[in-house]
Amino acid sequence: MNPQVNSQFESILTAAKERRQDMAIDSMIVSSHLAQMRMFMVRKGLEFYCEQDSYGSRKELLARLVEENMLDMKMDSIIDYFLCDGQGLFYFRPTGESYQILYFPKDNYRAYRDQSGNLENVELCYSFRVRGRGIADPMANPDGKGGKRKYIRLKVFKDRIEQTVSNERIDFDQEDRQMIGAMPGTTETVANSLGFIPAVEVFNHMDCTGESSGSGEFDTLAHQILYHEELVKNIRKNIKFFGNPTLVSSRPKHDLIEAGDETPFRPTISSQAGFTAMSRPSTRVTEPFGGASPLDGQIKVPRVIANLEPTDRVSYMTPDSVSGDQNLYVKQYRSEIRLALGGVDDIDIGTASTAYEIKTLYGRVAAHSEKKSKSLFTYGLCKLFSMIIQHEEFLFEESFAMAIGLKKPDIPLIEDFQGDEEAFEVAAEDYRNKFDRYTKKRNNEFRVRLEAGDIPPGVVGLIPDGTTRVSWRWTGQVFEDSTDDILNNSIVVRNLQELGVDSIEALRYLFPGKTDEERAAMLSGFPFRMVQATQQSFNSFVGLLNSLYQLPHPQTPDLPLASDPNLDITGFLYRSLEFLRKELSYSGKYKPSSDELAPSKLSDADRKRARIGRKPADERPIDLPGITPGTGTPVSGVGPGPAGFGTPRESMAGGVPGTQPKPEYQQPVPGPGDTIGVSDPNATGEYPGAMGFDTASTTSPVFGSPDLSARSFGAGAGSAAGNAGPATGRRPAKRTPGRTQRSR
Repeated sequence: MNPQVNSQFESILTAAKERRQDMAIDSMIVSSHLAQMRMFMVRKGLEFYCEQDSYGSRKELLARLVEENMLDMKMDSIIDYFLCDGQGLFYFRPTGESYQILYFPKDNYRAYRDQSGNLENVELCYSFRVRGRGIADPMANPDGKGGKRKYIRLKVFKDRIEQTVSNERIDFDQEDRQMIGAMPGTTETVANSLGFIPAVEVFNHMDCTGESSGSGEFDTLAHQILYHEELVKNIRKNIKFFGNPTLVSSRPKHDLIEAGDETPFRPTISSQAGFTAMSRPSTRVTEPFGGASPLDGQIKVPRVIANLEPTDRVSYMTPDSVSGDQNLYVKQYRSEIRLALGGVDDIDIGTASTAYEIKTLYGRVAAHSEKKSKSLFTYGLCKLFSMIIQHEEFLFEESFAMAIGLKKPDIPLIEDFQGDEEAFEVAAEDYRNKFDRYTKKRNNEFRVRLEAGDIPPGVVGLIPDGTTRVSWRWTGQVFEDSTDDILNNSIVVRNLQELGVDSIEALRYLFPGKTDEERAAMLSGFPFRMVQATQQSFNSFVGLLNSLYQLPHPQTPDLPLASDPNLDITGFLYRSLEFLRKELSYSGKYKPSSDELAPSKLSDADRKRARIGRKPADERPIDLPGITPGTGTPVSGVGPGPAGFGTPRESMAGGVPGTQPKPEYQQPVPGPGDTIGVSDPNATGEYPGAMGFDTASTTSPVFGSPDLSARSFGAGAGSAAGNAGPATGRRPAKRTPGRTQRSR
């Protein structure tokens, strides 16, 4: 896209999502679509809940987090940024006894992933204000909000968080300066007590390949929106210029212009020089006899024009500023753009004449907004809440063990054994045995305390309660059901129950927003109609059975008709009692905790390393050929020897088999469009040197060394084929250099 055109389009988006008043934007397509999406995405409000909440504490936690972070107030702005940018990041951080939940637009964060697609680290940049220390301070620049702007940059890893605070603006284009130590600000490193990255990235309009994930809602229609902006701007100019009739007269201007000030005005020497009083205009800087209006630029004409001679001419010219065809074209063009965006132009509501037609017309808006809500809430905010609940359950398990005096065994670290693998294996086996006994005793003690209702004091967090999946629902619809709609739905429910449909399934038509557990809790009363109908059917079967015993069998008159096995109705009696028992004993179902994906966490050993200030050692390093040094197998013709002679695959003389390849489950590949958290050292294609003398470790041209003993010809081409070992699930004695290849 043309840079000028792109700048105009970005200004339209910025004015809409930031609600700027200083930008002259004439087209209301972006703002109207965002307002419609906000109305249908939020509706009467949002409620977050857990599909399983046996103790009711999870719902209270979610409601408290929403209230403390004012998410219901911030949701409109989050939706605007999400739809305009096409992507965003939810992030939370423990703050005392609660959690701080933040949303970062596309320009304020960078997300880097590993080979499996999990977050490797995220970088966040934003600004805040502090109170100025005084006028004498040269760095104190109080702004309109009474504070001095500062900038912060967070680099969040699984084990640590690097915080940089600066007086200068920090952006993501300062990596080069950072490498040479010129990064502004003061950096502090704190430990990440969570053990995982508390962030979830959300996308809008994901590409099928994933390479262009998160395109904005209006990106594909940028040219159409700009063209509509130009049309509306031209129409506004025409109306401003030709909107009022033009006065044509032979009289002088001062006789036909209404005076701006009713007070008498007498030109003076000071007013002619440009000086003016508070209540008196100046002939140099103002028009005392009347001028153009500051709003529309029009000139006022007095209602009565006096002293007209018979030869004077006074008449009006009324031009057609906007033709009907032009207005119809602009209206149709706006409707087509709104339709392509998945919305409905509210001005075209006249095409629907009944309430049902209006509801049907907005049906596609509701369907489109529900997709956006799913991408923002289901795959974003709900996953973030699930992480918080998992951490709260972890805190409960740890604090419960400490409250009952149960000490957790200390995990051994291999670096503390100075390469003695045998001693480390003995210590590791002893730790596993102690940890199994510790877990078993903690679970047994928890079960006993929970049944007795005796949770010891000092325990924090949430009680583990199976699955941690979090869902959302609307508290009300845009179009509320009338009393007739509710009555019709209740009739449908009763008819379904009479057909033998399960009551929980039938109540979906009457309460579509509730879960099965909530419907089961609603059925805790006594269904007298169901009991009465079931009792009548049971009495009917008993009466029929009595009649069968009284009637003789046609083929064997000495036996009753009930003796025929084909006429056995005893199963119907059992089924009636089973149905009655089920209708009187509805209850919720327990869901295991294995159905919700947990975030990629640090191991217990890496948690210990993070507490004592060491780097994680159990984290799987990124191992990609061409990305990380020392990985992969060179292609044919590029061997480790000089001039490419030789191959590491197999010796032609000995016939010894080469390195065994890794299985595919041990070597995941990055997803399309992912940003891997390592630097790409292979930059030979950017700046090739003369005759191919270049290096793969820099982006500037570096020529080969004149010393033939130095490895300058094809340096790096003879790297090892890989360090893949057997899949034993155990760490090696010495760490490979590839472990430290992480983005800092």
